[in-house]
Amino acid sequence: MSMVGVVHTTRLVIDPVHRSISDSAAELQINHVLDEGILRKLAALGTITSEITDWLTRMVASTEEIGADLAVVSCSSLSPCVNEVRRRVKIPVLKVDEPMVEYAVHHAERIGLIMTNPTTEMPSQMLFSEVTQRLKSRAVLIPELCPEAFAKLTRGDLEGHDREVVEAIERMFDRVDLIMLAQISIARVRDKLAPRVAGRVLSSLDFIGPRLSLLLKDS
Repeated sequence: MSMVGVVHTTRLVIDPVHRSISDSAAELQINHVLDEGILRKLAALGTITSEITDWLTRMVASTEEIGADLAVVSCSSLSPCVNEVRRRVKIPVLKVDEPMVEYAVHHAERIGLIMTNPTTEMPSQMLFSEVTQRLKSRAVLIPELCPEAFAKLTRGDLEGHDREVVEAIERMFDRVDLIMLAQISIARVRDKLAPRVAGRVLSSLDFIGPRLSLLLKDS
C-alpha cells in the first residue's frame, strides 16, 4: 500500500484532510505530521524566511524517512516554501491548494478568494499568479481577507468565525464566477450557505484526494 505524508501546522485540519483523502483515495495509507510552532513562528516573522523553509523541509523529510511515497503540505501559508522543499527531497510534494486553483482557473474568469489568516494572504495570491502564468490564463483574482474571522477562531468563537466568513462569501458572490476558500479551516462554512451559493464555492478538500491518486498512478 502506498503512503502519503500530510504535513500540518494546525490540528484543526487533520480530521477533514484525513476524511477527504480516505473518501477519494482509499488505497493510500495516511501519515500525519503536526507542528504548530512553525505557523506561530511565521506569524511572528511576518514573512517566509530560510528558517521557515528549513523547518518545513525537516517536516517533509520526516515523512519520507518512514516510507511516504509523496507528501502534502496542508498549510496554504507555507506554499511559497514548497518549490524549494521539492528540490531537497526525493518524493513529490503537493501544495494542498494548487489543484483547487488549477480547477478554478480552467473554469472561471473572475475568481474570488476568501482568506482569514493574514499569513495566507501573500502566499495564496502568489500561487494564483504562478498558476495563471503556467496555464496562460487571463483569469482575474478578487481577494478578500477577513482577519476578524480568524481572531474569533483563535478565541474559540466558532459561530462568530463562521458568520464572518459566510457574510464575506455572500458579499462577493455576485461579483465572481467561483469562490475559493484559501484555508481548509474555513471549508466547513459551506454547510451554512444556501445551495445556490455553496455550489460555486471551492475548497482544497474537493481536489486533494483525486490529485493524490493521479500522482501515484503517474509515478
